[in-house]
Amino acid sequence: MTDLAVAVPEPIVGRSLWGNAWARLKRNRAAMFSLYYLAFITVISVFGPMVVPHEYTTIYGDYVRMPPSLSAYPKPDMIQGALTDAIKRMRANIKEWHQDGNRVIVTVTSTRPIDDRNIRYLDRSDAFDDTRIENKSADGLEVTMSSAIKQQYFYFGTDNTGRDLLSRTLMAGRISLAIGLLAGVVAGVIGVIYGATAGFAGGRVDEVMMRIVDVLYSLPFIFFVIMLVVFFGRNFVLMFLAVGAVLWLDMARIVRGQALSIRRQEYVQA
Repeated sequence: MTDLAVAVPEPIVGRSLWGNAWARLKRNRAAMFSLYYLAFITVISVFGPMVVPHEYTTIYGDYVRMPPSLSAYPKPDMIQGALTDAIKRMRANIKEWHQDGNRVIVTVTSTRPIDDRNIRYLDRSDAFDDTRIENKSADGLEVTMSSAIKQQYFYFGTDNTGRDLLSRTLMAGRISLAIGLLAGVVAGVIGVIYGATAGFAGGRVDEVMMRIVDVLYSLPFIFFVIMLVVFFGRNFVLMFLAVGAVLWLDMARIVRGQALSIRRQEYVQA
């Protein structure tokens, strides 16, 4: 008896809707570039504030409205001005000063004996640190001090109050992503439940619920946010509520329309 070779057909593997969507997305180069760019922005916004050298709330009074720079502050032409401002707070006058490497040597005079604790005025400056008294006259009217130049980097510059713009930009990106994601989830949940209820109930219930949506549509978004701020004050959670309270309207209409369409199908009516 002769054995016959029977060709077994390969099983047909179907593709899910998610698989089809992902295949179409990969064929679109612009969409893939946007996806990678969004992922990059997300990673930078989430982990960036952990590695930047400045807190987004820290105010540097000596560096107000500084332009972006890759080199450290203070610049050579800024040292004398920062030194003069710090010495003025000591109620003393600069006799002479010079820079020795990364330290500044300054001699100050006053009409009254200078207290050793006055060196804190230099340490409080954003430009200097580790101030020490090198020499002091017997009557205390002349003091020679040395202070290290504290280098600060502001790659994006500073704002009009002296806050680092890089750290504030990263923090703003983190907050924007959080609001967008969580507000989208809130809007999706509310919109799906509201729209499905209106579409399933139909009749007068549907009419009343959709008229409420129309009324909310007529309210300006800015007016709605101002009203929430007036009643509840500034709050991070308030932004989720404000954005989510507006985004769910579109979702409710879409889901309501789908619910009405499915409700009229024969297998549902049966």
